[in-house]
Amino acid sequence: MPADQLHEAWDVYDRQLRLVGRQLRANPVAPGHYHLVVNAFVFNHQDQVLLQQRSLDKLNFPGYWDTSAGGSVKAGETIETAMHRELAEELGLDIPITATDNYRLMPHSHWISAWFALTTDWTVTDFTPQLAELQRVAYFSLPAACQQLTQIGFDNYHLELQQAWAHLHPTL
Repeated sequence: MPADQLHEAWDVYDRQLRLVGRQLRANPVAPGHYHLVVNAFVFNHQDQVLLQQRSLDKLNFPGYWDTSAGGSVKAGETIETAMHRELAEELGLDIPITATDNYRLMPHSHWISAWFALTTDWTVTDFTPQLAELQRVAYFSLPAACQQLTQIGFDNYHLELQQAWAHLHPTL
């Protein structure tokens, strides 16, 4: 059974992020409307980034290495509450998420990606991977993470990883 929940409801926005409606994930988003998606790169204090390997049951890109956590924003959520939920669901990581953790909003054809950069002192064994969504997690150095992150979908993961790093280390 696919890990994706096609029955969940999304809020739908215009390009200026004004709420214009609600729909089920299974339905196509109308032209000129967008749903929101969140993604995070989580770094440790050894300057490594946590990546997750997607479940083989995912509809899109099964088995690929991906960001630390991410997913669709459900109806009624802000991007911060959605990012908090995705981190808790996928990794067992329950940390506060604020607007300052969000470093980029990237519009696409029918969705807008909100990107977050975070740090934790957790080791890889502290995480509790949600096995319906992902197979495993691992920390990687930035060069090794770039090798693991094959370009999937429409977001440039190498660029986003560099921007996440720069967001957390603005003086470097």
